[in-house]
Amino acid sequence: MPNVGKPSKGCKNCRDRKVKCDMKRPSCSQCIRVQKICHGYRDELSMMFKNESDFVVTKAQKRYEQLAKQRGQEPTRKSRPATWEIPPDSASDSSGSSTPTTQTVFRSGSPAPSSILTRPMTPPIEDQALGFFFANYKIEPSIVPRGQFEFLAELLKRNDTERILQSSVNAASLASLANNTKSPLVMKRAREEYGAALAMTNRALKSRNTAVKDSTLISVIMLGMYENFVYEGKDSLQAWAKHVNGACALIALRGTELFQSNIGMRVFQQFYGTILLVATQTNSAIPEAVAQLWEKATSAGDYRVQGRQWTIRLVRFMHNAVQLNQDKSSDPVTMVTRAIQLDHELDSIKALIPKVWQYETVYLEQPAEYVYGNSYHIYLDPWIVQMWNNLRSIRLRLHKVLCDQLRKGLEQDPPLFPLQETQRQFQASEQATTKSAADICASTPQLTGQVAFPDLPRRPPPKPSPTSSSPSTSASAPAPASPPPPPPRLFDPQQPKFKLHSPGTFINPSRPTGMHHLIFPLYAVGQYEPVPPGLTQWAIDRLHFLAFAIGTRQPLVLAEELKQILNSESVSEVSEGGGLSSLKA
Repeated sequence: MPNVGKPSKGCKNCRDRKVKCDMKRPSCSQCIRVQKICHGYRDELSMMFKNESDFVVTKAQKRYEQLAKQRGQEPTRKSRPATWEIPPDSASDSSGSSTPTTQTVFRSGSPAPSSILTRPMTPPIEDQALGFFFANYKIEPSIVPRGQFEFLAELLKRNDTERILQSSVNAASLASLANNTKSPLVMKRAREEYGAALAMTNRALKSRNTAVKDSTLISVIMLGMYENFVYEGKDSLQAWAKHVNGACALIALRGTELFQSNIGMRVFQQFYGTILLVATQTNSAIPEAVAQLWEKATSAGDYRVQGRQWTIRLVRFMHNAVQLNQDKSSDPVTMVTRAIQLDHELDSIKALIPKVWQYETVYLEQPAEYVYGNSYHIYLDPWIVQMWNNLRSIRLRLHKVLCDQLRKGLEQDPPLFPLQETQRQFQASEQATTKSAADICASTPQLTGQVAFPDLPRRPPPKPSPTSSSPSTSASAPAPASPPPPPPRLFDPQQPKFKLHSPGTFINPSRPTGMHHLIFPLYAVGQYEPVPPGLTQWAIDRLHFLAFAIGTRQPLVLAEELKQILNSESVSEVSEGGGLSSLKA
């Protein structure tokens, strides 16, 4: 495999036009200027070496012909290489099998067939895509008994894995890899698998016997993931919601039977978060049958663990927030009253967070690249970050509804709210939204790999309790009660790995950070009012990083929407003193 020099890493358009490519993401400047699609960049290392196996084989065959002529043999260029056939009775059979076999041994100096020299050295593209998907989306349970897609690995290892499950997983993982590598060929293969999986899923839904299988439910969920990865706009959001609604129908069909298997319970626990997210983004209702199933699930499985009370209260709160978003008939006074009550309830839910789920805050002495603000957070587990950001995102949406209803009430004649009280509420809402947005920004460095997650220590084995027959125990008086010691710190935030590094430094394929859970919180941060200077552009840049890191187009589409907000007249009016600020005294 000889070195062929240093080829150009630029995109195809720049190479064809013979201009310098700056290789920016998501598109190079030259392609943007001429309004062409940038198809990505080439890997320099993979192009520096060429596979010369066929050339070497041909050269060896010619050399063999020359040697044969010198020895007076007739050249046979296309003949099979000289071999010895070992008879079946003389071949050793270590396995003890009585089946006759024939072994072929190549004579020393004879050229071997080219097929032996040109075996593929890389795994199939489907395996590469599955590895990429697991490296970014499969999270194993740790301090919190919640995982993400960890059940897929168990199902795909089985010998009886159904084709419907394999095709749907292939479709989603290939689409993700295609986005990451910007490969049209891989995306074409993803579309083929998507079409096959969709056809098999539709056939499975026609019979109740196949519709209630885990493979059918997971297939529908993975087809929804595919829609996320090829996200193009609002139509893609509706397509994603359609798959989510289909999965909800399957869950309602199975009822509590779904909880009888460990796989079914884990799928439901993970997917219910997706149901809440879709309901929030599309202002649609949560199916009543599925919400009732969730209530039944809270008394089963591993909901009876640390943080159970907080998790249940937060999900129920999200139910109420979704209902408030959907309410289009109530008057502004009723809506404002309900919103303020929910905001107070959110404070009480926050107080239930377990101590071990709290985060450390590291303050910066000077501004840092890729960090918005003067601090960042360190959490113990990606799932804990997700739950905290869920709480913050809900608060952003809640205060948006509150402020919209206050404005609507002020437009009435006479106004429905006293002006002085309205001003105080606007100020309180601005403080709450600013704090929530700042906390989402502070959680971003760890999720994007700038800061490591702590290596949690193993729990020590419990000490054996003394028996009642022990003489020292029976003779000693009971010790006086003492206050429990404060919980020890599980990690030191001053360690070097908790200092800021470049994005992606601590991305570990065996321990994904859950970056996909950051997409909609960043989108919410970029559009809340009043937006601080530079925050929307910072959110756009982070969404671009997420898109290429985890192979999904969804952040790119949301970033484009934020760009439109950034360039709109309404945003410039807010920055000049409009919006909430204009209502202050």
